[in-house]
Amino acid sequence: MLTVDELKELKDIVGEEWVKDDLPTRDAYSIYYNSSSLNKEDKLWTARPAAVIMPKTPEEISQLTKFCNRKDFMLKPFSTGWITSSAPGSRKTILLDLKRMDKIIDIDVKNQIAVVEPYVRAIDLQSELWKHGLNVHAVSCGGNHSILASTAAAWGYGITGASMGYQARNMLGVEWVMPSGEILTLGSPGDGAEWFSTDGPGPGVRGLIRGFQGTFGGLGTFTKVGVKLYRWDSDPEYEVHGGSPKYVLNRELPNLGVFILMFPSKEQITDAGYKLGEAECNYSDFRMPAFFIALGFTDNNLELKQLWSTGVFQKLARYVLTVCVHGHSKKEYQWKVKALKQIVKESGGLILPMQQIPLAAFDIVKPFFKMFKNPLKLITKIPFIQEITDMMKTSEEMRLKLLTTAFFILVRHANNSQGGFRASSGMFTSVGAFDTWDMGFEQADYIAGVKRPAIEKGLILDDGGDLGSGGTFDFGHLGYIEGIGEYSTNDPESRKATKAIVEESLHGTIERSLGLPIAAFGGPMNQLFGPHCYNYHEMIMKIKAKLDPNSSYDSWTYSGASEKAFPDEKEGYTFF
Repeated sequence: MLTVDELKELKDIVGEEWVKDDLPTRDAYSIYYNSSSLNKEDKLWTARPAAVIMPKTPEEISQLTKFCNRKDFMLKPFSTGWITSSAPGSRKTILLDLKRMDKIIDIDVKNQIAVVEPYVRAIDLQSELWKHGLNVHAVSCGGNHSILASTAAAWGYGITGASMGYQARNMLGVEWVMPSGEILTLGSPGDGAEWFSTDGPGPGVRGLIRGFQGTFGGLGTFTKVGVKLYRWDSDPEYEVHGGSPKYVLNRELPNLGVFILMFPSKEQITDAGYKLGEAECNYSDFRMPAFFIALGFTDNNLELKQLWSTGVFQKLARYVLTVCVHGHSKKEYQWKVKALKQIVKESGGLILPMQQIPLAAFDIVKPFFKMFKNPLKLITKIPFIQEITDMMKTSEEMRLKLLTTAFFILVRHANNSQGGFRASSGMFTSVGAFDTWDMGFEQADYIAGVKRPAIEKGLILDDGGDLGSGGTFDFGHLGYIEGIGEYSTNDPESRKATKAIVEESLHGTIERSLGLPIAAFGGPMNQLFGPHCYNYHEMIMKIKAKLDPNSSYDSWTYSGASEKAFPDEKEGYTFF
């Protein structure tokens, strides 16, 4: 509990209205998406923070950091903060809500660089960039995420990674309030130059502050970041009709197309992914599992249940890759579309027409699909099947409706979370190593088997098991698929089953050499995976001890529970 004098000192730094220690505010900052995964008691609440502060400048954060170096408290900064890794790890933690730091500081159009503060969301920056013919990589949690967080502070895998790469590599300089309170600018801007590089001559510290997973606010506060931008050669704005949650584009955008590619086998979809990358056809791509495809064809959960019960999607849409093609000119776009069609043909796939199929039609074809184990394999053998499929027509409104759904996923990142949560009240994820495109499907197959017993017992939603979602990176040089599942946040047995699935998958990834999963961060996970990966956990703890000897920052999501934490706050957890 902060004393009266300590509260006064904090208020003197940032202003009285920006320091809150009342119970309603602290409780509001104690519950997050899947926060029950952080404690053995399965409570919905995390630790209640000692206070919540909204600073405005790096200088204020510096003073707050120095305060925590002197006192028995810690800071935990976050940007948009909807995921559990933003939660306080201790009752001694003071949360820094950075929403007042929301400025786009600079957009260098010529050199394709933006400099932003922590609360600049991806969709806000993207909307501004489109006016200048530029775009930015956004990670798959959606357009509501912080560009600074995904670039400088925490992991995240984005659908535009096919052409824009892994976000950590897009960092072009960073301003950092260190655990000591010193404000340090790394890279070219720290030497008085423009924001164009995080590293300079000699040893670099990009790996120290960002690495692969990130520090998650456990090693200071990042207050500005330079981020690499990419070209956008379509309209700067678009108009829609309809209303929330279903908006529909009024028309197609120039030099931009979305394609749904279906393949009979895992080998064919992976081969196609590599070839698309070699030809640089895929501006963005997303391996969309059958259940999510069915979800996209429906407007509500009742329709989804009816459609899923036909069993058609389980057999027809096991290996689907949705791809956005974007050309820097009309001629380039046309060439890329032509190349994509040739690759799909060579890979034995089929391009699904953008049309809304009546639900009754699936009941009609249901008997046919029941007769065959892999009906798509037979369908793709039909002569001129792609030409026949291309002749199928639908109303312009229906076509635009499906196009819009794909556009908002692949380009605007605006309905990613909506899709993940619509069918159930909760979503969990597992595996998800950043490795080869083939490895991603191995992970998807593995976690589908782990989920099966819980599905059969009705403890989690029956999504067919394989809800592996992800895509290619760096035009196929890397790939990523995480194993998503859906459960009931209101059912203790469902939460218990979810935790068991994730725990089994953590050990399974080690036994099967499936790489470092998405949950491999924080003390307990580092202790589990570190010995199998060059003992990286020991290096993280050394860095923390050297740079933050006074535990001024809550590091439960980085090196582990801080020294200042209470004994009951140092227990293990299974993050999902």
